[in-house]
Amino acid sequence: MPYLDPYTGEWTHQQARHLLRRTTFGPSQAMVEAAVSLGLGGTLAQLFTVQPMPDPPVKSVPDGTGNNQLNDPDALYGETWVNGTPFPNISPPMLRNRVLRARSKSLYAWTFLQKHYAGISLREKLFLFWHNHFVVVDGVIAPREYVYQNLLRSHALGNFKQLTKDITIDTGMLQYLSGTENTSTAPNENYSRELLELFTVGKGPLIGPGDYTNYTEQDVEEMAKVLTGWTVPPVSNPATLTAVFNPNRHSTGDKQLSYHFGNAVIAENGANEYIDLIDVIFQQDECSRFIMRKLYRWFVGASITPEVEQEVIQPLAAIMRQNDHDIIPALDVLFRSEHFFDSVACMVKSPVDLILSASRALGVEPPSANVEDEYDHAYTLYAMCHDLAQGLYDLPNVAGWSAYYQAPQYDRTWINNLLLPKRHAYCRLLVEGGVVSIDGENYQVPNTVPVLALAASIPDATDPNVLITELAARLFNYPITAGQLTALKDVLIPGLPDFEWTAEYVYHLDFPSDLGVQQSVSNKLRSLLSVMVRMSEFQIM
Repeated sequence: MPYLDPYTGEWTHQQARHLLRRTTFGPSQAMVEAAVSLGLGGTLAQLFTVQPMPDPPVKSVPDGTGNNQLNDPDALYGETWVNGTPFPNISPPMLRNRVLRARSKSLYAWTFLQKHYAGISLREKLFLFWHNHFVVVDGVIAPREYVYQNLLRSHALGNFKQLTKDITIDTGMLQYLSGTENTSTAPNENYSRELLELFTVGKGPLIGPGDYTNYTEQDVEEMAKVLTGWTVPPVSNPATLTAVFNPNRHSTGDKQLSYHFGNAVIAENGANEYIDLIDVIFQQDECSRFIMRKLYRWFVGASITPEVEQEVIQPLAAIMRQNDHDIIPALDVLFRSEHFFDSVACMVKSPVDLILSASRALGVEPPSANVEDEYDHAYTLYAMCHDLAQGLYDLPNVAGWSAYYQAPQYDRTWINNLLLPKRHAYCRLLVEGGVVSIDGENYQVPNTVPVLALAASIPDATDPNVLITELAARLFNYPITAGQLTALKDVLIPGLPDFEWTAEYVYHLDFPSDLGVQQSVSNKLRSLLSVMVRMSEFQIM
């Protein structure tokens, strides 16, 4: 099978949804219609277009003196705090902690808003990919997290090698993986080990004493010396969010790498030595193969058979090397391929995919009246995902979420006995509305799915069979069975013949000002959608 031959099949709503589900979060019907009009080539061109960087997050808690107000010395309500003092001098400490917590919540909510408003763009999906690849956690303050995410977002569609260089001296990464403790007198191997094992070439099986498939313990030790000297200034002003090289802490002299790297010698080069090192690492073909496997699991599926390795991973990795480790040329070939569209592999939706599918894909819009309500809405989505084991900025460990590396479960990790009932409950809540308590904090979720508008967007929705079949096409990967159609119709009009729905819905269309009938139709549609988003078919993409 010519896996990477260009796709020549039909380009319909089904193919457009498949592409957008894998490359964006919960694509709306408007996005799908736009993609159908653009065609495959036009949709990919838009997905790959580098968008302007978004405006930064803002203070979302009103100023004042009440219990729900908060005075941030660096920002008024609706203004950004990212250029202020990272750790403001506020007394008492309890108030300072409230300000820091409010900034963090603002950043997390803003991150979800970027996913909601992204449209047909690959950037947000790739931002989350890099966030899972170059993990930085461990109680980092919000301004430093903002700088970190800004780095990932600005490089999301760019060059893997350059991003690796930049993340190496990111202050959050230096703190998280002990780079600040790495000195000439006490080399710390934490980052050099992860740079090889998790970020670039991968470890591989042990093939000899201290010798893995792709590097040796000697390489870890020598690379740690290369990386000595980088420091993170005390947090006092925005300038402290940039790393500083201290030559007095740097291990001078040449560093000898093993045969895995062609016995290369990293010559003394002070503050630029880490750049020389990463250039040497990226001379290894395994860098492109390693990241291509991770991209494949992110966008296509967990199973990499020997055939997929030979026919997909290896050729795409070669394309990446030919483009000096730019990732888009390889992804462009993948997303245009017969393999991408013919693959029967289903992926369990990650919590972020699931929650945004149950909100954005159903037409829910964040409140627009004020910043506080808009950010509160987005933070609720963040809290749900965190409770479903996909906490942004709070990953479980340096390897990222286990769904993307832990064989043989991979994405099935998202639907264990603990998480699946919660997934169902949150999907139902997003459709029906209500109050949920997460980690001791209550969240009000309004029932803002525009059910009448969804029905109105479906031609011939007066026929319950057409209505349910089209909703299923929008929400599920595959057509529903006759038995499922019957069961869902019994949710919409329990025990009643089809004409009962037709008569009531036609009456609603003819007399929309009849609020009683409007409410009756709305309740029926909401009950139907509430069941559909809890079906197994909605859990996959």
